[in-house]
Amino acid sequence: MDYRTIKEKIYYGSDLNKFVNKNCSKEQTVINIDLLIYKRSEKHIRIIESKHIGERMHYSQKEILKILSTAILPNYKYEIFIVEGNPPDYAPVKIVDITDNKIYTIKNKNDFINWLEFKKELA
Repeated sequence: MDYRTIKEKIYYGSDLNKFVNKNCSKEQTVINIDLLIYKRSEKHIRIIESKHIGERMHYSQKEILKILSTAILPNYKYEIFIVEGNPPDYAPVKIVDITDNKIYTIKNKNDFINWLEFKKELA
C-alpha cells in the first residue's frame, strides 16, 4: 500500500513532508527545496525552487527562501532562485533572484542547461 495518494504525491514532496504536516505543529513552515546544486571547484552553491508557469508560490515558502538568501557562507558564492518553467524543455524559463527580486528570462533549453551547470551567468 502506498503512503500517499496521487494528489498527495503532487502536494507533498516527500513522505516525511506528509508526516510532518499531519503530526507536527502548524506554527512552522515546511517546504521541499527542489534543487540544491554545488560546484565544488568554484565553491558555488545554488538553491532553486521550481514552479510551473502560473503555479502559485505560498507566502511562507517565499519568506523562508528570502531568509535563507541572507545566510553568510564565507568563501562561497551562494544564490537562491525561483525558476518558473514547464517540462520537458524548460524553454523559456523565468528566473527570480530571491536576494534582489531581479527577474531574468532564458529563452532556450541549452542556455538554461548552461546556467544550471554554472557555465552561463544571468544577464
